[in-house]
Amino acid sequence: MLSNNQLYVLVAPACITVLGGLLGLCWLIQRRSLFLLWTACGLVLTGIGLGWQSIIPKTELSRWAVYTGAIYLSGAWLCTLGVAHKFSVSAFPKISAVVAALVLAILYQNSAVQDSIAVRTLWLNLGLGIIHFLPFPAIVRRQASKDRLEKLLYWSYGLFAIYTMLRPAMVLVLGFTELKDMTVSIYWLVTMLGSLLFSLLFSGLLLIVAMRDAMLTLRDERNHDSLTGLLNRRAFWEAAEKLNREPGTGPISILIGDIDHFKQVNDSWGHEYGDMVLKAVAHAMLENVRGEDLVARFGGEEFVLLLTRSDLEAAEQVAQRIRAKVSASGYVLQPGQGVTMSFGIAALSFEASIPQVVTAADRLLYQAKESGRDQIAVEPLLADAAMA
Repeated sequence: MLSNNQLYVLVAPACITVLGGLLGLCWLIQRRSLFLLWTACGLVLTGIGLGWQSIIPKTELSRWAVYTGAIYLSGAWLCTLGVAHKFSVSAFPKISAVVAALVLAILYQNSAVQDSIAVRTLWLNLGLGIIHFLPFPAIVRRQASKDRLEKLLYWSYGLFAIYTMLRPAMVLVLGFTELKDMTVSIYWLVTMLGSLLFSLLFSGLLLIVAMRDAMLTLRDERNHDSLTGLLNRRAFWEAAEKLNREPGTGPISILIGDIDHFKQVNDSWGHEYGDMVLKAVAHAMLENVRGEDLVARFGGEEFVLLLTRSDLEAAEQVAQRIRAKVSASGYVLQPGQGVTMSFGIAALSFEASIPQVVTAADRLLYQAKESGRDQIAVEPLLADAAMA
């Protein structure tokens, strides 16, 4: 039967374990953010370690020191792995393994020979702090320009790692006699509260970041063509209207490109080959535009580009470079005949809207096709044609 004191100190470990379970549940629901799974496992192990050490008799602490140390170190490593995975840095597994092995060896030697809980506490916390801290400098260097939410996430993690390493200093201040009755000591209370507060803060931030990342991913999937990664039709219209309203983006030119005889590509070589051609065309387009320009796949083999601060002459040069890149890609309609593209180009006039200019460019594309394909049809500033 557990005493009231033992039940009281189990509150923090239970909460930490539940938080880990919630993170694991979130990962099971979305199966996207693997860092949630690693962090969840780390928190669960930490909660189990704290709970187990809280209820075993103080006379048994040395006997179980290596086992509880292994649980703590495993939990720290998994939390570190989760954070490192989130920020795309190394978790330094080899160094962590060496630190863990050294700490466990010291715990074993101490529990078997010296039996000093203060020494075990000092070394275990130092090892845990080092494992937690290992990826932190790399995260700071890599994420220096990231948003405030992620900064708060990794700085809270870094501060917890430092807190863990400095926690043994409290033992030196309070004196080693403080640890004689471990589960009712001030040190253990501070450890419990610190671990719980960090777990609450870090889990909350991690969930918020994970939900935001999931929403951004869903929005990205909604706005982009799954094959080429280009904007889809709906996203293009939204972005084009927004760009048109912004000052300093003119002159604006619209290019519509179409792969010549693309049906023949699929019929001759199969749809997998056709997909490779579409990806090559998308790559050629992205290589020849700037970051503020728009590139979209409207469907099938039709592509639309919106070029900011580009007149018709500059737009035609872009189309020529794309045609040359596609022709040099090595993809063929049939032996001896390479893949080519035709373009229609129109400029946005004061009187015309984006949809009207797209319609004008589409008519020009049709003219290029009718004239023998592998051509570019350009029409100068067309207020009249765009309004037709």
